[in-house]
Amino acid sequence: MKLAVGVVVTALALFVFGFLYWAVNPLSYGSWNELPDPSAAKAATRAHFPATGVYGFPRPGETAEGMWAMIYVRHDVPDSAPDPVELLKGLAHYVLVAVALALVLPRGAKLGAVVGRAALLGLAAVVIVEGTDVVWWGYPLAWKLWGAAYHVLLFVLGALVLTRFLPASSSGRTQASPPGLEGSKEREEAPE
Repeated sequence: MKLAVGVVVTALALFVFGFLYWAVNPLSYGSWNELPDPSAAKAATRAHFPATGVYGFPRPGETAEGMWAMIYVRHDVPDSAPDPVELLKGLAHYVLVAVALALVLPRGAKLGAVVGRAALLGLAAVVIVEGTDVVWWGYPLAWKLWGAAYHVLLFVLGALVLTRFLPASSSGRTQASPPGLEGSKEREEAPE
């Protein structure tokens, strides 16, 4: 029961953090380019991209003639901001993140070991996801660095909150750590 409460508390903390990072903090959006004529761009988007989805040109196998684009268009934007359904979907997403953390964080380890594992998990996610976007899809590095920082901080914050609710290991020792992440507790307990 304590772990279930921890998952919910962690999800709520991550939800608040995500709101502060993306909705309140204006800095990340400074990496976006300015549109010379937003009204014309909006009209052209509606005319040329009629449905919600991802569009790209040229298509795979076609020759790029001085321009390549991948555009995500969303036409079904909620009427109200914030939309309660979207908020619930976001909270559910953070519950899944908290559950994933609960599955991989070591039980009974010192806080530094738990946070270290979470930071490495976040870094791995960033290298795979954000790195793929920069290397293969050509996303601007400045924009993706904001996402990278967010994801690593999300894992670390999640670990900091969830650690308070993790049960101790049943053997009284910490869970086995992957190579390079051995906790100091095992070293301290080793006979001399």
